[in-house]
Amino acid sequence: MNAGGDDGFGFGMMITMMSRIRHLNHRHSRIKMMSRIRHLNHRHRTMCTAINAIGGSVPVSVEEMASRASLAVLRPQRNPIRDVMKKFDRTEQIPPLLGIFNDIPWHQIRESDVASWAKAGFTWIVNDGEHSGPSGRMTREINAMFIRYGITPVQRLHREAISEHGDSLAMGSRATMRPYGIELEETQRYLRSVEFPPVEGNKKATRDDRGAFPMRHADRTMTFTPQSLRDFETETQGWLQFETSEYIVDKINRDRVLDEMASRGAYRTALFVGPFDAIVRGSDPASMEKSIGELFQAASKRGIVSGRVCGSGTCEEPDQIESAMVNAIHGGARLISLHYLTSDLTYIGARPAAEPFFRACASCGF
Repeated sequence: MNAGGDDGFGFGMMITMMSRIRHLNHRHSRIKMMSRIRHLNHRHRTMCTAINAIGGSVPVSVEEMASRASLAVLRPQRNPIRDVMKKFDRTEQIPPLLGIFNDIPWHQIRESDVASWAKAGFTWIVNDGEHSGPSGRMTREINAMFIRYGITPVQRLHREAISEHGDSLAMGSRATMRPYGIELEETQRYLRSVEFPPVEGNKKATRDDRGAFPMRHADRTMTFTPQSLRDFETETQGWLQFETSEYIVDKINRDRVLDEMASRGAYRTALFVGPFDAIVRGSDPASMEKSIGELFQAASKRGIVSGRVCGSGTCEEPDQIESAMVNAIHGGARLISLHYLTSDLTYIGARPAAEPFFRACASCGF
């Protein structure tokens, strides 16, 4: 009797304990799952910040600099800001990226300056081979140095340039910039000039297509076959400056240009607005700003990253620049440039010049 009672009691206890264990295991699994979700959500949020895009701190850490230098050896053709862009499916998810226009001649560029710009958080630089002439066109060694520090070198050229765009990419620029367009054909010719001739279908090479010149891997081996060259040069971009009413205000023409850019593939093109030029060329400032906002939205819908200069002669105090950057980011711009040039940073300082940008990003949730 006692034995039977004990057995019954023991069996009941066992059932209760097993049920309790299953409950605890289920609860434990649920807690682990929720913790994982929180971790992933946190990771997603941190990946979306401007500071995380440059390695997690300002000033940029030595460890991050070492990582960038290592990547430059492993992937000398890399485009640092395109690496950031490719992590996101939509342009509005991309964190803002800080850039500046360079007016220092190629033979006066110092590595200590480039290191300071990178440490302060700059991620791209437009070398002005347009208004600064030949002295603004960078050499292979200087472009490689920019990439080693995690800064994407963009070579701006004069409006008449065609062949020089491909030559600049062969020199190591990871993007080129074409100004002053007013017609769709100009966009088509420019985009052909930064791409190799098509290899599929019945399309034939045109006189505008990028010419073939072998690139080098870090071990100095060369891409001396057509396929190896194409496989190497997958990270280049074509940046179009939108600084005319024909490209900014005329919506029909604007949309045709944007469609042409979008047809090149994800993050292979970008647009950059030059509001100063647009206003100088006779546009009304108020209506121009409205049209720029509409341009950014139209570009974003097509997966095209937009950018602009923030600051001017009437907007040069840090709080004014920060406010202009906030408006630009809210409007859809992700490539944010100071209105200062690199030669100004000797007086202003790279870190103080960059601070309004990071405050603006924080204000916008980035």
